[in-house]
Amino acid sequence: MRPLYSKQSRVCDRGILQKLRGRAEQEKLSEAQNRLATFGIVAQDVSVSEFQGDNRVIRISPPIKRQNTNIKQIKMAVCELYLSLAFLQKYQEFNYKCFCKITIMYDSKFASEHGQKWRNERLDTSLLNTDRGKCEHLMSKLELEGGDKLKAMKKLEVPVMDKTPVRTYSVTCEILLNEDLEFLKPQLQLYKGCFLLIEFLFLIGLNLYCFNTSAINHTLIFGLDPRDHLSCYHLFEMSGGLTVCWCSSVLASLHPPVLSIPQQLHPLLFHSFLLFLLLNPFSIFHAQARRWLMVTTCKVLAAPFQPVGFAECWLADQFNSLSPLFLGLRDLLCFYTYQINWRDMWSDSPPSAVSLDCGRYSMAVTCLIQCFPPWLRFAQCLRCFWDTGHTLHLLNAGKYFTVFLMVTFAGLYNMARERSALLVEGRIYLYIWAVVTCMGVLVTVSWDLRMDWGLLQGNGLLKDKLVYSQQLYYYAAMLADVLLRVSWAINILLAQMKDSAAAATASALLAPLEVLRRFIWNLFRLENEQLKNCENCCAVRDFWNIWRHLEKDQDVMCKDHHKITTHGTTCCLPLPNQRVKEKQLPAGGTDAEIHPCI
Repeated sequence: MRPLYSKQSRVCDRGILQKLRGRAEQEKLSEAQNRLATFGIVAQDVSVSEFQGDNRVIRISPPIKRQNTNIKQIKMAVCELYLSLAFLQKYQEFNYKCFCKITIMYDSKFASEHGQKWRNERLDTSLLNTDRGKCEHLMSKLELEGGDKLKAMKKLEVPVMDKTPVRTYSVTCEILLNEDLEFLKPQLQLYKGCFLLIEFLFLIGLNLYCFNTSAINHTLIFGLDPRDHLSCYHLFEMSGGLTVCWCSSVLASLHPPVLSIPQQLHPLLFHSFLLFLLLNPFSIFHAQARRWLMVTTCKVLAAPFQPVGFAECWLADQFNSLSPLFLGLRDLLCFYTYQINWRDMWSDSPPSAVSLDCGRYSMAVTCLIQCFPPWLRFAQCLRCFWDTGHTLHLLNAGKYFTVFLMVTFAGLYNMARERSALLVEGRIYLYIWAVVTCMGVLVTVSWDLRMDWGLLQGNGLLKDKLVYSQQLYYYAAMLADVLLRVSWAINILLAQMKDSAAAATASALLAPLEVLRRFIWNLFRLENEQLKNCENCCAVRDFWNIWRHLEKDQDVMCKDHHKITTHGTTCCLPLPNQRVKEKQLPAGGTDAEIHPCI
């Protein structure tokens, strides 16, 4: 039986917590004063860098003389300093209100006056109450927007991402085809990888929309700039625009006389256009987002040689679902290297039927490409084990090692199937592939549900804390993950059967399902990461939405003190839809304790 805390111990705990809050405020205030001194602004009577007993030791750093300083960087630094001072001021007010509510609740629960006495003696004389005017004084020295604080905060406020205007596109196509397109199927397969990319962009945009509506702070999880990053509507626009370009290129390939361009060149032109959108050095087409993608991709490729973070691991996981895209790039290279006669391309003769065979090493190259995305995650897991020493990363590496076995035995089976003299050997490889595939699917599904999503930990088959409102979403996602994992494993075998038209068609139908499974995986993977951040009180980087919410409703802590619901940000308090495990509490306790955010 757990002993109950005494009233004196609780008051002592609050005193220690209040000292920690005051010390944190003191450090932030000292940091702001040093930055002001760097800008050449002398703060005379508000510099507090350290304490000696009850006497404050004043230290004013001399202005730093800089030459050839970028004015734009200075303006940006001043704006960030102003915003940090505003956060610090709201931090003081918020923690002061929270401690006041705690003492009021304490007195009402225990019918005593110890809380009021502690508030008068300790809280009202602490830095949380006595230093309230210092942030305002420092902010006035910056004179942002002519000293108008409301205008300055409106300018610096992080925009709400779901308020972005939506641009809609309406495209209607009616195609009447009276010709046999059997000989064009290999060429049309070159567009399969681009279609997966467009589907992936659209589903990522749908992911961001779900994150915004469910208060999952993905900008903090990925380390993005909260004021300058892609929203879901930007991704919807990109996917819609690329869909129009994709359809136009396919139609132009089917009807080459319209543009007087050889039929075989249209896939190459479309892929070149995509490459230009990604690599162009101009500040167009979301340059910062493209730069982030390329930098993160370079970090993914260099996984064994440098530490990895969440963004690198997440991007490598996306590459695993886009393996057919890499196979499509290989087909594109083989098509324009081995199958195209560049001299006769501009002739008036109709194009001959072509294939996507790359020669004798086609099967080996296919296996290497299928193993490349799992290798990235395998190397990242080994690097994480090297950095942390946790054996859990070795288990995760073993999960990706099973993919190597699946690809290897699928390749051996297809090589034996192409040789009629090795039928018995082919059957053996097929049986081994089936066993390895069953083991791999079981391991990957278990890891998805238990480790990546945090499920199977109570509350039925779910977990104690849930972000999404309906439990049905979780059970449906679990069932979909199992079924789509099986289709993913089958597609590994079918993607290597280049000599079978039925296998190629089935592979083309199963590839978008894996992208759909990754969309579902992203929803619950970032939800689990958000809950971990909440447990560590680091789910918020910019507090402006919280302060604005509190200013509109001054009694929010009184009526519903165990939760704060905001849009786009989540405090370290329990989430609105979380299920709190019932446990034995002290007399007069609540289901959730209040922890003011730092």
